[in-house]
Amino acid sequence: MRDIYEAAERQSATLAMFIEHLARRRGWSARTLSGMIMGPEVQPGVNRDGPRLMMIYGASVLLPYGRAASFIPARMPRVDGETWMIEVKRSDGVSRPQWNGGIAVQKRNGSYVLAFGSQVLDEAALASLLEALGTP
Repeated sequence: MRDIYEAAERQSATLAMFIEHLARRRGWSARTLSGMIMGPEVQPGVNRDGPRLMMIYGASVLLPYGRAASFIPARMPRVDGETWMIEVKRSDGVSRPQWNGGIAVQKRNGSYVLAFGSQVLDEAALASLLEALGTP
């Protein structure tokens, strides 16, 4: 269980940095948001250290026409213990299929990756997501 917490910490930081980079390339203002969460409780044979404070990262992007988009990580993993969701929302309440599913930190082929729908999130997919978010 601790693996997903550490993966969410690393992957959410990576995602926030990429969002900032791609948004600024478009001339949009962006900033990284961070918060602290408590890691998992002690589980015999799994983790001996006990809970620790962990940083989790999100991002906020100022879009054209006075709107904003936020990428906000969930407070804890899903019940499967191998998925951590990052919600994507626009400030005006508009919701479209391109981003409704959010972004997931998921275990695939033995390692944790950022996933967008059924594909691994790459720079092109993230750029496309930002484009969709910026469309009126």
